[in-house]
Amino acid sequence: MKNCIASTLLLLVAVTAIQAASVATPTCGGSTSSKNINLVNPSNPPRECEYHIKAYSKYVCQLRINWAMTLAQPTLETEDSGLTYAECTRDYFEVNGLKFCGTEVWQHIYVPFNATDGDSVVDLVVSLADRAGASGLPTASWDMTVTQLECPAGASVRSLDFEEEEITIEGRASTIKDGFFVAPPGCLQYFPQSKGTVKSFNYNDGNGIYPSRMNYAICFRRQTDTKALNVRNIRAYGFNVGAVVAASTLTTDEGCYSSESTNDLDADFLMVPQATLEDSHKHATYFCGSIKKDVVISSNNPGPLMVLFNSDDVYGQNEAGFAFTYVVS
Repeated sequence: MKNCIASTLLLLVAVTAIQAASVATPTCGGSTSSKNINLVNPSNPPRECEYHIKAYSKYVCQLRINWAMTLAQPTLETEDSGLTYAECTRDYFEVNGLKFCGTEVWQHIYVPFNATDGDSVVDLVVSLADRAGASGLPTASWDMTVTQLECPAGASVRSLDFEEEEITIEGRASTIKDGFFVAPPGCLQYFPQSKGTVKSFNYNDGNGIYPSRMNYAICFRRQTDTKALNVRNIRAYGFNVGAVVAASTLTTDEGCYSSESTNDLDADFLMVPQATLEDSHKHATYFCGSIKKDVVISSNNPGPLMVLFNSDDVYGQNEAGFAFTYVVS
């Protein structure tokens, strides 16, 4: 995991270097329109800590939020039907209707931002359970880096090159340099570098639980000469997805997501479009279960490079999630 940490730190350095500017550090309840923002828990955090992010310019199209945090793990809730699911109820970080909790070591998400609406504000909320008495909850902490990403005039997606666009922002000359980092629309996560590491939320070195009821796209940067996305190093400690987990068995397609199913049960999977297992040359799209040996999955999807993750309403044993390295070639 050392390579994972090193790659993440390099990306954080690159993100914060997008544009030289002072870093705003608002406290709980504060507002800021700075391009670069750092949010850190106070020594005695309140039960609810809310930050209000206002547009840095009318060209802001996305927020990239990187964070490390220690919050309570997801709670296992049981419905009247007897089914159990994992949900962030005691502590959580919430933005754009999504809730995250548990332990993260530099995770990230993208949040759309319509800066053309002058009243647009994105609220980031950290909500904590009552820690009075012997609650057994961890000491809450968070460290977030928020970067406001700008798109060139009239553009909703990033360009594939590094060209800078000279523009005028609120009467001052400026240059948009964010194109490399702006994600394609619809991507909750985006990895613009040609190689790196991807982890599910609250993975915590295989000791966490991914939240139930998630469905999101993880995207990668395609260049004009890109041929394939290779998902590598999926091992037992790195891949435990689905209530149907069997010992040392990587399950694919119908075993993960039945075409005859009329509900979302047993539908935890990592979806890799037009994928091929390198060792067996088997074609598959949906992946779940558990695996103890190295596996390489290659995707030659001609369109946007992405994988999709879905978690259903049912929590099963060993649903720790996934961690894999990737190479775009």
